[in-house]
Amino acid sequence: MSREFVTHEESNSSLNEGYSPYIVWLVWIVWLPFIAPPIVQLFQSHSSLPILVIMLICSVLFIATYTWATLQNARVLVALEPENVANPKWLAILLLLAFSLTIILLGAGKGYGNAWFGTLIFTSAYVAGRLPTFQAFISDILLTLLTITLGIFIHLSSFETGQSTVFVFVVGIVTMSVVRAVVTGQKLRAAREEIAHLAVTNERLRIARDLHDLLGHNLSIIALKSELAGRLISVAPERAANEIRDVESVARTTLQEVREAVAAYRQPTLVNELHAAQEILAVANITYHFEGDETALESLPTTIDAMLAWMVREGVTNVVKHSRAHQCTVRFTKNVKRVSIEIIDDGTTFDAHAPVTGNGLRGLSERVTALDGHYESGSLVQGGFRLFASVPLIQKRQETDYENRSLERS
Repeated sequence: MSREFVTHEESNSSLNEGYSPYIVWLVWIVWLPFIAPPIVQLFQSHSSLPILVIMLICSVLFIATYTWATLQNARVLVALEPENVANPKWLAILLLLAFSLTIILLGAGKGYGNAWFGTLIFTSAYVAGRLPTFQAFISDILLTLLTITLGIFIHLSSFETGQSTVFVFVVGIVTMSVVRAVVTGQKLRAAREEIAHLAVTNERLRIARDLHDLLGHNLSIIALKSELAGRLISVAPERAANEIRDVESVARTTLQEVREAVAAYRQPTLVNELHAAQEILAVANITYHFEGDETALESLPTTIDAMLAWMVREGVTNVVKHSRAHQCTVRFTKNVKRVSIEIIDDGTTFDAHAPVTGNGLRGLSERVTALDGHYESGSLVQGGFRLFASVPLIQKRQETDYENRSLERS
């Protein structure tokens, strides 16, 4: 899975484009058609004109309040903006409760109050998505108790009361889960963009330092030797030719060093990926543990360091997206011959003997195999998922080159 660096302005733009508020709004308004049957029943009930007018007004005001309040909530969720103190969430909740109770109690006098219990379901959906998790859960329980009380008060059957109670409670829990998933997704996206922005800043500083170290000294040598050669060309042509050859040698060396530096910029590093993993896991409320010698992270060959970096990136991404884990451990081991990395979480348990497939994991397997390494991935019997890779520190190509150089010296 690739991750591109973006500017701060682009990150804010992409964050706002992550979800449309109107798509999130569908979580609430998709159920509005279910309020149509009670309204039709109201016109067929032959109620007195005052009762009919009051119930119609309350119904319209309930739908308007619910529609407006849930749209405002969707916008707050998508924007991830601090809650506006002036935003009347409690007023909206009180209005929804007042309109619901009025309609149910007036309808109960005409024998169809149970048809309007759906307004409490809509109220539960709004409250569950609007309040913080603990407050939303307590409010959902209170609304469930209110539903039971109203069912007893207006003499509903046990089945009707139980049915309405279950719907009020379940809709609240489901809405709460969906909204929290949206919020978590937005926070993860914001964290990734912030990490990318910080990485760009750090990379610019590193490039500036590297260019100064690589080019500053060598270009100074080239300038001085070129100036010297210009002075010697008429006085000592042979010395001038030697200086020109030195200039050519320094220029070629500088070109090679720049190419190697550019190649290194394009590869992820294990140190950076471990820092990014810690940030992303923290946002997802997953505890991060690292086991290993951190000083050994800096002395890895470039190809192995890049492979381990991809391993951490893909493994942690899967933990955040799929595992529902509470803890994630990254274990790094290095000895004289081999280096290995292991990513373990305590998330959802799958069949430990089932094959694990996916483009990301398949790509990791190919990267490890290309370095003559050993790769494992799969669910653990005690729960969770394990990703493991081990590769030799000296690759076959390096061994062959070393043998060839030894033969040449002999």
